[in-house]
Amino acid sequence: MKPVISSIHPRLKQLILFTSISILFAVSEAKGETVDQRMPEDSATSVQKGTPTIAELEANVKRDPLKQAYFGELHLHTSYSLDAYIFGNTMNDPFTAYRFALGEEVKLPTGMSKRISKPLDFAAVTDHGGGLGEYEICTNPKQEGYETQTCVGVRANDMKPYQDIFAGVAKIPAQRLKDICGEDGKRCEQAVAGPWQRTQQAAADFYQPGKFTTFVAWEFSAGAPEGKGGMMHRNVIFKSADVTDTVFGVFDGTGEELHAWLEQNCTDNCNVLTIPHNPNFYWGRLYWGKNSDGSEFTQEIVERRARMDRLVEIMQIKGNSECQNGIMTTDEECNFETVFEQCPKGENAGCSNEYAFVRNGLKFGLKQETKWGINPFKQGFVGATDNHNGTPSDTAEYDYKGHYATNDSTPKIRLGLEANPTAEAMGMSGDDDPTKLYNPGAITGVWAESNTREDIWDALYRKETFATSGTRAKVRVFAGYNFPANSHEQNNWVELGYENGVPQGGDLPAAKSGQTPKLVIWAMRDADSAPLAKVQVIKGWMDNDQNLHEYTYDVACSDGAVPDPDTHRCPDNGAQVDLKTCNISQDKGANTLAATWEDKDFSADQSAFYYVRVLENPVCRWSMYDAKAAEVAHPKELPETIKERVWSSPIWYDALKTN
Repeated sequence: MKPVISSIHPRLKQLILFTSISILFAVSEAKGETVDQRMPEDSATSVQKGTPTIAELEANVKRDPLKQAYFGELHLHTSYSLDAYIFGNTMNDPFTAYRFALGEEVKLPTGMSKRISKPLDFAAVTDHGGGLGEYEICTNPKQEGYETQTCVGVRANDMKPYQDIFAGVAKIPAQRLKDICGEDGKRCEQAVAGPWQRTQQAAADFYQPGKFTTFVAWEFSAGAPEGKGGMMHRNVIFKSADVTDTVFGVFDGTGEELHAWLEQNCTDNCNVLTIPHNPNFYWGRLYWGKNSDGSEFTQEIVERRARMDRLVEIMQIKGNSECQNGIMTTDEECNFETVFEQCPKGENAGCSNEYAFVRNGLKFGLKQETKWGINPFKQGFVGATDNHNGTPSDTAEYDYKGHYATNDSTPKIRLGLEANPTAEAMGMSGDDDPTKLYNPGAITGVWAESNTREDIWDALYRKETFATSGTRAKVRVFAGYNFPANSHEQNNWVELGYENGVPQGGDLPAAKSGQTPKLVIWAMRDADSAPLAKVQVIKGWMDNDQNLHEYTYDVACSDGAVPDPDTHRCPDNGAQVDLKTCNISQDKGANTLAATWEDKDFSADQSAFYYVRVLENPVCRWSMYDAKAAEVAHPKELPETIKERVWSSPIWYDALKTN
């Protein structure tokens, strides 16, 4: 069933309400003295004599050269993010977040208890780097500025301080509030040391090599110049405990300057990558072929971007950023959890344009490479939540309780039937709130040798990743020229995949005369979600006149069906959802699907990319569960069911470098 997109373009004022939630703050390069650590009593602040070191524990973890799938969260906010704190999450800090990831029951800001359906394998807490100093001053009585009017309001969960701080962030250049930070901002710059050290301590305390991996991280949160809730954010993920002394945020510069700063400050044993978050909120500034501020690319910036922006967030709570029907695509499955309508001519903010989607960005990257000799948009896929409750990968449709503390804590608020506290403070109604267009979020999967920082991070860096729309389904892809037509049926197909091809995230070598690429594909369902319906290959390419193209092929169908040779589409398998009970068809779909697909339209002189999308049978959308809980009719403008899905990272064929 195709989702129905609500008409929200006329309501651009309300975009500030929720989309600005993530656009907060920064700190400068200045290194301040450590303030009150405020560590939990059970925090492991020292190593007992005889306790194995992290290096020793990592060395004893068994590694699988053929790799295993691991699931995790790479975009999460806790009470250390000032917006989350103001919205009511005053208790779930990084330590609590890791407990939740491990399967422990925690309380949401509303007092409701919550537990993740299955523990995670890895997680990163990515609190807003730019708000750490402000948070510390307003919540630590030992800090100068604690009794300021703004901080008193922050502790009272008053929206006035939020609006004042956001107004400063929205300026170009961004400006701090002087009553908290002082005339020169140094007070906030120095105060960042405490929460930054506690963030690192939480990651250290909960890292269990072989069982659970933590990453030290933060989010760089710059707003788009157009305002209207646009956000040009990146999550900064470190490989090890060797990290920068402080963080870099919106008050320090642009995303391009973030990359330069990391290059200068993350040295020696420090390794880092950056992940642009959902491009649908970039207002087109991620893939438009310029810097984020509109200045022109340079060779240095393009190369740095290719080195650091290794991945992109293809989906999170604020929508799916893969593609949108009618915007450089006619793919009927693209209108999945979309938030914005197509931009009117001449507009780019609060709407969707051709630069707002990952698939288009991959195509634009092929053309960018002809100019720079390197592809700045060569990104693998991850999924995340952007959760502000401190509950990583809390993505189940049937158990969705919101992500923004008291702002979306009841079914009627989430459905837009009642105004949330933030909307009320800004004079808006529930109907103005875009929350009902959001979703529970996505999850990242990696294929790695072991569950350790080194192996998980290396998998992220080489893009051997996949993203799911919230389930724990898996997809694995290899591409090469010498695979037999039945490769997916071989018992040792994974070993053959590495020997004779490249995995997802990789680059095909040059094609010899007469060779065509074959993709060996395998997908497995999440036993707690719906069966698989079909597997698709999405191909994008650039022809000899530099025109960009794409095509979607169904390559594996459930229930014994085969793709139509003319349309390349599987027939509908007849799976249904009982909307009264949300029960799904138990006799339709597949537990696993596999195929060996050959690109018979391949041209060795044309650059291309391939990625795989796996669709599940339909299930009830979260809004249907909420409508039942609230005993109200489901909103007509929203889809009642969705098809959960999985995306593999692309595999690229570079005609410029292989010929």
